Amino acid sequence: MSNMLVKGRLFTRKSSGGYHIAGMAEKEIELLETVELRFALADTNERFEKSLGHFLVPVLAKLDSPHEAVRAKVMGICSHVSKRLKADLALKLPLAALLDLFGVETTSQLVRNFILIYLEMGFHRIGLEEQIKLLPGLLRGLADRLPAQQTILFQIALPVLADLNPDRLSLPHGINDDPFHWRERPADLKFLLDKFLDLALYTIPAAGNKPGESNNEPFIPPSLSKEAILFLTNNGKALWVRNATELRHLKLGIARLLSKSSLIQEQDFVLEKFKVYVALASDSNHEIVDAGEDGLRRQSKPNMEDEQVVQALYFLYQGTGQISNLSRIRSPGSVTLKNKVLGFLLQSARATNKFPHALQVSFDAIYGDTTTPRLRASGMSFVQWIARMASAETIKSVAPVLLSGVLRFISEQEPAPGNESESGLRGFAYEAVGLLSKRAPECFDTSILFDFFKALSTEPRNVRISIQDALSNMAHAYKGLAAGQERQELERLLLENIDKSEPQARYVALKYATVVFPPSYPLRQYLCLIGASDQKPDVRDVATRGLSLPNPPVQGQDLAEWQLQLPKFDEMMSLLLQKSRETRLKAVKPPGSQWVGSFTADTYTDALKYLRKLLIIHADPSASYDDGDDLTSLAGTTRTALKNVLQTAYNNEDRRRPLQMFLEFIEFALKSESSDALLQSVAASCLFELVSLCPSELSTSYSDRIDWLKSFLTSSRSETRASMANILAIVATSGLENKDRSERIVNLIQEILSVSDSSAQTSFENRNGATLALGSIAGRLLYRYKEPAAYVPPAILSLMVQRIGQFLEADSSLEVIGAAQALAECGRYAPLPVDSKTSTDFIDRMVSIAKKTKEAKVQEQIIASLGHLAIGDPALGARILEYFFTLSATITKQVEIHFTIGEAVTAAACGFTATHMERYLDIADVSELSVPTPPTTLATQILDRILDDIKPGSRPIVRKNVAIWLLCFVKYGGQHSIVTSNVVRIQNAFTSLLSDRDDFTQEIASKGMGLVFELGDGSVRSELVTSLVGTLTEGRKITPQSVSGETQIFSENALGSAPDGEKLSGTYQSILSLASDLNQPDLVYRFMSLASHNAIWTSRRGASLGFSAIAAQATAELQPHLPQMVPKLYRFQFDPNPKVAESMQNIWKSLIKEPKKVLDEYFALIMQDLLKNLGERQWRTREASCLALADLIQGKTMEQLRPYLEDMWTMCFRVLDDIKESVRIAAFKTCKTLTNITVRYCDPSVVSLSEGSKITAIIVPFFLSKGLGSMAEDVRNHSLATLLKICSKGGALLKPHLADLIGTLLESLSSLEPQVLNYLTFHTDKYSISAEQLESSRLSATKMSPIMDAISRLVDQIDEATLPAIVPRLNTLIRKGVGLPTKAGCARFVYSLVQRVPSELKPYADGILQSLKSAVHDRSPVIRKAFAGAIGYIARLASDKALVKLLEDLEKAYFDSEDEEIASIAGITLLEISRRAPERLKDFQQYVLPVAYLGARDPRESIKVVWVSVWEEMTGGSSGAVRVWMLEMLSKMKILMATTSSWGVKKQVAQAISDMSKVLGTAFGTQTGVAIQMLIDALAGRTWEGKEVVISALATTTVECREWILNPENAGMAETIVNVMIREAKKNNKAYKRHSMEAMGTALNSLQIDRFEEVQEHLVDLCTDEQDEMDVDEPHAKPLGLAIKAVAFKALGLSWPRNAQTQVKYAKTLGTLLARNLDGNVWNVRLAVLEAMDLYFEKLDVEASSSVLDSEIISDFLRSLFTSLEDTKYTAVREASAKVLKKLVQRLRSRFDEHLLNQLLAGLSTAISRETQPIIAHILKEVQASAKG
Repeated sequence: MSNMLVKGRLFTRKSSGGYHIAGMAEKEIELLETVELRFALADTNERFEKSLGHFLVPVLAKLDSPHEAVRAKVMGICSHVSKRLKADLALKLPLAALLDLFGVETTSQLVRNFILIYLEMGFHRIGLEEQIKLLPGLLRGLADRLPAQQTILFQIALPVLADLNPDRLSLPHGINDDPFHWRERPADLKFLLDKFLDLALYTIPAAGNKPGESNNEPFIPPSLSKEAILFLTNNGKALWVRNATELRHLKLGIARLLSKSSLIQEQDFVLEKFKVYVALASDSNHEIVDAGEDGLRRQSKPNMEDEQVVQALYFLYQGTGQISNLSRIRSPGSVTLKNKVLGFLLQSARATNKFPHALQVSFDAIYGDTTTPRLRASGMSFVQWIARMASAETIKSVAPVLLSGVLRFISEQEPAPGNESESGLRGFAYEAVGLLSKRAPECFDTSILFDFFKALSTEPRNVRISIQDALSNMAHAYKGLAAGQERQELERLLLENIDKSEPQARYVALKYATVVFPPSYPLRQYLCLIGASDQKPDVRDVATRGLSLPNPPVQGQDLAEWQLQLPKFDEMMSLLLQKSRETRLKAVKPPGSQWVGSFTADTYTDALKYLRKLLIIHADPSASYDDGDDLTSLAGTTRTALKNVLQTAYNNEDRRRPLQMFLEFIEFALKSESSDALLQSVAASCLFELVSLCPSELSTSYSDRIDWLKSFLTSSRSETRASMANILAIVATSGLENKDRSERIVNLIQEILSVSDSSAQTSFENRNGATLALGSIAGRLLYRYKEPAAYVPPAILSLMVQRIGQFLEADSSLEVIGAAQALAECGRYAPLPVDSKTSTDFIDRMVSIAKKTKEAKVQEQIIASLGHLAIGDPALGARILEYFFTLSATITKQVEIHFTIGEAVTAAACGFTATHMERYLDIADVSELSVPTPPTTLATQILDRILDDIKPGSRPIVRKNVAIWLLCFVKYGGQHSIVTSNVVRIQNAFTSLLSDRDDFTQEIASKGMGLVFELGDGSVRSELVTSLVGTLTEGRKITPQSVSGETQIFSENALGSAPDGEKLSGTYQSILSLASDLNQPDLVYRFMSLASHNAIWTSRRGASLGFSAIAAQATAELQPHLPQMVPKLYRFQFDPNPKVAESMQNIWKSLIKEPKKVLDEYFALIMQDLLKNLGERQWRTREASCLALADLIQGKTMEQLRPYLEDMWTMCFRVLDDIKESVRIAAFKTCKTLTNITVRYCDPSVVSLSEGSKITAIIVPFFLSKGLGSMAEDVRNHSLATLLKICSKGGALLKPHLADLIGTLLESLSSLEPQVLNYLTFHTDKYSISAEQLESSRLSATKMSPIMDAISRLVDQIDEATLPAIVPRLNTLIRKGVGLPTKAGCARFVYSLVQRVPSELKPYADGILQSLKSAVHDRSPVIRKAFAGAIGYIARLASDKALVKLLEDLEKAYFDSEDEEIASIAGITLLEISRRAPERLKDFQQYVLPVAYLGARDPRESIKVVWVSVWEEMTGGSSGAVRVWMLEMLSKMKILMATTSSWGVKKQVAQAISDMSKVLGTAFGTQTGVAIQMLIDALAGRTWEGKEVVISALATTTVECREWILNPENAGMAETIVNVMIREAKKNNKAYKRHSMEAMGTALNSLQIDRFEEVQEHLVDLCTDEQDEMDVDEPHAKPLGLAIKAVAFKALGLSWPRNAQTQVKYAKTLGTLLARNLDGNVWNVRLAVLEAMDLYFEKLDVEASSSVLDSEIISDFLRSLFTSLEDTKYTAVREASAKVLKKLVQRLRSRFDEHLLNQLLAGLSTAISRETQPIIAHILKEVQASAKG
């Protein structure tokens, strides 16, 4: 290679043979030099720009040349171009071509860097529209550029992106074709979104920390890195870095850009957009926060369970942490951002499993240096969230750290008194610990527990609830605590807290007792017993649940294992006995409470009951028991089992101790003086149970304590007396083989007999106790001994019974009851120890009492006693039974008594084999009875008699009562052979009762069928199931029934009265009679049809009752029937009849073990059945279907409901307008439930967009068409309410329906308006309100309407895609909408559209404006104003052409219309535009201001006020606007003057010219002539009303523009004006004359033109002519004449010239006229004369007029003035006179001789002395001083 120099240039030679390459470089350089010359020769900007357009891009392309010289040349050219560009900022660059070259893939980075220089230099020199067009090219491939290039490109594009409006993107393929190619290159969009996030996070540095001020290091806001800041701010060069307003603009622009689905599709980069919105929502500027919140609300949210989303949230909160690249370290977010991010972390379960981020965030929020109370609360909530949602593996690792942190917070943060926020935070902390305990119990030791228990008493009251919850949650962490010191400490803690006064402490103590300790732990049960009688319900509830015993063991369950759940009786008994003897000093002692030992009486009572239950359940695990149970309620098997256990234990020395402790515990309660009556009753019952079931050794042990037992016979509680009487009888009658004992019992009997003597003065309790004791002793004697006479003399036995019998005649019902009870005890085991006659008498006496008494308790006890007597004495049985059977028809109202009768009848039939009689066999050692079992024949007779009375055709009340007896017979005598052998007959009897109309009878039958089902064999059971299923599903009668004349078809009083007034009984015979009387045979069939329907339902209910009794036992038989049964059974549960519903519910519970599973399985069948029956003819079916549907749909998935959704609404709306009120109420409840479900599934935050759109596609059209379009008001109202809820929740799901929704809702504003408002519209006069007031009220109601609120929410969803459908509907409603609310709503909707979607709405603005323009002429002023406001808003977006057309139309309407309302429209509309769109109106001031200026002079006050406001809004009231727009105004006025035929308009123009002249004065300039000529032209012709304004305007203009008029260049103008004035002044119209004369005088005075000689004669005539004043008959003629006279005098003064010749000629004449007319005229004329005098003396040439103004004239002036000064009535006259006198003296003082001077001084002295006004007196004194001087 070699080099050579040719013509001064260096060429390179690579090979021998040529210089090809060097020649190429030379050619390139020559071309570049040519281009350089072209640049240099471009002497204008246009030429230079043209050259740049042609050559700049090719020159820059040469930078890729391989030749150094070429590149150097290009550099030189670029330097020249750059210098020139910098020198002139107006020069523009070929940016499009530069961008094209920049985007070419082969372009080198060097070329691109130079292109960027010019792009950066030139981009800001073009308008926004052009910038937007170039934006796609600028952003193309942005993600792949070099970092430095990315920085410059981003800085260029950022302001444009912030101002971007998709409507301005006028690209060939339109907006929707991805103008930025982001779908092809998503990396570019991702890059931008990341930078937008940085921008959203950027904040302006605080004062003193600005970029570049601290070691040249940039300010780095939270969440950003140094690298990000340098990029974002272009190394601090960006203009917005220090400008908060510009930064706000950029952030709002970015938020707006992200919301444009036309640019960034909603489903794209959801996470990136979400992060930007979160950052914006955390800004300090409220507008930016609103924009961010709006974006979060409107845009799709990312899946919070996505890993990337969680990482992004933590990144926003924490930054990057410490990394190797220091410039990329991002600091944690601001406090506001942290709070916002925490809100989203609290929605993510995955976030809780991010270790260690979750921990770091939690502790930063709680303990961070910059934390705030709000952030600390959020942090504590996040700790709770972690405790709830973290996985088991995560919680295992983080729980210890979290726990220590929260405990540290609790210990370090002392509660501040009265600080509720701090207290609330402490509560959060405690709750967090509780939640952690549930997930990580292994982290908890007893120290935490003890601290928390202590806090229950020390923390503030509002924190204790949180501690209580925390401790409750922590309880499971200590469950199964091993025995040891910690357990002992816990027990001590619980015992201590159970006695505290704080209810929270007692509650938690019980909670721990029930959770930590097993049910078998005695201490747990002891604590629960203490709490069971607590005053606080929640404490009692926990204790009660803790005391509940386990359910009986199921088949196959290990009994030993089951018994481990129970406390051991001996341990429990030992603990209670021990605790009862301890002293509880700190226990809470409620006022009035009684203490027995260390227990309250209630606790002691509960303890006894619990111990008894323990005994029973240990003896018989299958036993059923109740807290109120006593000995008599134990079932036979349970009683036998308990008896065996007690006897075994008692007979075993080792096992006897617990029973002895129990007896000791019982006796302590009985002996204590603090025991209440209830405790004694329970203790006595327990003792009776033990004595009766334990071996006789126990009863014998009480032999020496007879007196103690006897003392309880006087107890105040009857149960105690009865129990102790029985104990006494058992103890006293035992071991009578011993002679001492037999003697002792005789003595005891005699003692009791003495007490029971009615003649003895003893209390009722004593006598009653004695009576019971006598009966019990006699009965136990007969029970124990076959020959009781061997031990007690028969006479004494007889006396005992007779003494008892005496009390049957007692007055006290309680004594009668006691006597009957005692007789039952005597005669139960054997015949009464009296003769048969006495026994019969007793029976007759008892029957008589039972018949006569009105007290149910007496009757019930006597019947029960008779049943017992029938057992002991079969001879009396027939007599007693006969009496019982008479009761079935006589006792009709007290159903309960028939259960007693049933028990008595069963006892008589079965004896002690009846299960309810076993309890009376209460002496353990006696196995044989002296009385035999009643014969089978007796039971057969009784059963036959019962079944016969139940047969159809019997009286309903008899059937009902006897059915109860049969039920008792089967229940208690079911094991009797007579029952088992007649089970089919009994089944048929109960089956026949199932169809009875009486609810109670059906229930009895159902219970009986259940018992029969248990007794029956397989065939019986199968028959029952088939019959009942058929009745339930098909309504078949269960059994056929014969109908006789007495058959009851309807219930009593159901049919009202017959025509003759007689009550209809409802029997078949009465219906036949009624049909015959009315001569309507078909009435029978109608009644029978009704009765049939009634029977179907009663059958169904009866079947349901029977079904419920057997369903649990017939599960297998019912399975094939389920598909038919389940839908109907489900519906029947909601029958309007509560009894039917309850019965069906019982069946459902019995039959359906897994309701949720069954409902899911049969959902379709149930739904179809309900939808069908919603339209059924029977109202009860419709009502039940409504209620069932409401229950069915709750909790169902959308997939299940969607196929039926429209049908459900259709049918629900149908019944919502039902004729029956109860059906409508049920339908409303169903609709309410359906509404909640529908709204939930129309909420995009609940369902996905795809699924939700399917629901809205069904629901929205339905409600709009069938709902709001319904004729039923309730349906319309409910449809509207539901639609409003959907609108508030639906969000993006409603976009496809926006047009229909908005249009229909706007129409509904009127259609659903309360009718009262429509009524008032036509009766405003009646209620003394104006139509406008009413309309204003209606408008206010519309604004506050929930419909408008819903429409406002819908606006949030409007975008480019939805507007094409919405706008035409809106325009139609604006033009043709009916009703004030709809029209007002349309106007308000336009407001909302303009404010929320301005860019999207702009293409449609002109059309909307056109619609509003026609609608604004509405006859309602309120609507006119509303539409005017809408025009004001839409004007922001309308095109210039449309606005000009609007302004022209408004102007035409204003000036052409004579109607005041129409004329007012223009002003109102322009006023609204000036307020809503002032920027737009500024461009059209030339159209508006002239009209506004004229309108402000409108004579109609209401219109004038509006135009004044328009002028002030547009100009600020400044007069400068008149100067600016003077020509336009005059042009408009000239046109109006030339074209209008309206005198009113001419008046306005004249007034406007007058006001303009006042404002402009000399500034009117050359336009003065134009204005004056307009006024002169307007004055031509006849006089018209208002013409005075024109003449006055001409006078004003003449005064204000005097200089221009008198300018020599405008010669002749003054004369023209004066001539016109004189001409007008001489016109005869008197109203006009007064103004024209004054105007003439004003003009002559201002122009100083002497035309006095010409006008004086006319004026003097007016001043002196009295005829014109008096010869007119009009009422206002005289005042007008005086006014003209006054103006004439004033005009004389004004016309008085300064010309000396004229003054000499007329001075004396005028002076004499004025002096003489000052007196004798009215006050206003005198004032005018004084004013003329003042002008006369002002203009007077004293020297020239000296020859004519002699002393006489001056004396006349003085005389007239002093006369005026004497006018005491008018101060104004005196003041004016004084001023004129002062001027006279000033001008003519030199002419005063001695006479005049004396006259003057004398008059002044008199006037001063008389004057009362200081100011007038002061003027006079000045004149006096001047005269004397």
